[in-house]
Amino acid sequence: MSTIRVIRLLSVVALAPLLLTSCDSSNTFDPFEDAAGTYELSVYAGRSLPATFTCQPGQCGLTNGGTFVANSGTLVLHEDGNFVETNHYTHTPTGGSPQQSTFVSSGFYDIVGDNEIELFAPAQNGIGSRTLNATIEYGGPFVTIHYNEDGEVYEYRRD
Repeated sequence: MSTIRVIRLLSVVALAPLLLTSCDSSNTFDPFEDAAGTYELSVYAGRSLPATFTCQPGQCGLTNGGTFVANSGTLVLHEDGNFVETNHYTHTPTGGSPQQSTFVSSGFYDIVGDNEIELFAPAQNGIGSRTLNATIEYGGPFVTIHYNEDGEVYEYRRD
């Protein structure tokens, strides 16, 4: 056997294990696994938290107006495609005392393409069903989810 044939044979033998392990199904990309985690609310309606809004009478659930503050929130994405969103607010009616409230919404999500997530929450808590088209960014120090709802920007992020 010539030296060149021996070198080729040894090269193929040396590369075979690498090729086989690169096809191992345990190393496949799972977008649900990559997206899963607890995200902290960082932007609410275009403002960094805590986000304070002045409300006119009848707005923000305040009959006589007042202030509304988005204090904190989480968006938990589970690997099985379900999610739970929980946000904490303070409503202060004009001339009244602050009142704490919590909004909880649950539903399911789907990964669409490389960096898009569609979140669907059926009607619950007196609010109709919602479908949100979001983007997820994996670069930088955080994994970030952005979406628009009613023309306002929201952002959740995790380390």
